[in-house]
Amino acid sequence: MVVVYGAIQYASSVHPATMTVVPYVDVEGVNVTGGGLIIKLVVVNSTGNLTVTGGYAEIIGTGQSSPLRVVGPLTLEGTYTLLPQYVSMSTIGIRGLVSGTFYGDPMYIGFYLVAPIHVVINVGVGDVTYSNCLLNLTLTYSTPIPILINGATNVTLVDDSESQFVFFMIGNLPLHVLLMPGVNATSIMINAEELPNVHVFQCSLVSGHMYTLYLPITVTYIYPTTNVTAQLTLYRVFTVGG
Repeated sequence: MVVVYGAIQYASSVHPATMTVVPYVDVEGVNVTGGGLIIKLVVVNSTGNLTVTGGYAEIIGTGQSSPLRVVGPLTLEGTYTLLPQYVSMSTIGIRGLVSGTFYGDPMYIGFYLVAPIHVVINVGVGDVTYSNCLLNLTLTYSTPIPILINGATNVTLVDDSESQFVFFMIGNLPLHVLLMPGVNATSIMINAEELPNVHVFQCSLVSGHMYTLYLPITVTYIYPTTNVTAQLTLYRVFTVGG
């Protein structure tokens, strides 16, 4: 016997003692990331022996459809190729079907939902090396829009093991590094001795010591219709040879 909810009908005659409420699908979140559009759905009002196994979801007006993978007991997720219009949309329409079983019988829940979109941007410091007063660092990022790193302010490297500065800078350092949409990494090299208003105490790191790099940066998020400038404080704690 097949149990169908939402899309066409629901069969309340199947296991009547357990069907006190009708399950439905709701949106937990819609995120636009450097890796694409990610939607997370959840089955609500589930009672009895209900199990989800998959399904599909279509993004209205885009022609994009994706199978749903199970990521939790009643939670599913779909991933879609990043389209330029996603970063400028406030909501999207989602329709599809969730499949599963109810006390061993096949079950399907149809849905048509409208949900807000959230743009998710992540920028962080990956690898850090410092030798001969040259600071080499790797910025890792995931972004659905271009990001321009305008510059850094008060860059500081601290030897936590000795509670002392390796170097610190007072003022601004122009960088002009453009991060394109996607999930990627870029390298930046900074000569500490050439920084403006810099105080250098060491030009190399000690093996086994723990260090913290502070990297406040000014970035401009380049949206299709506007630019937004913001301040980010990045930092990285690392141990040399650890």
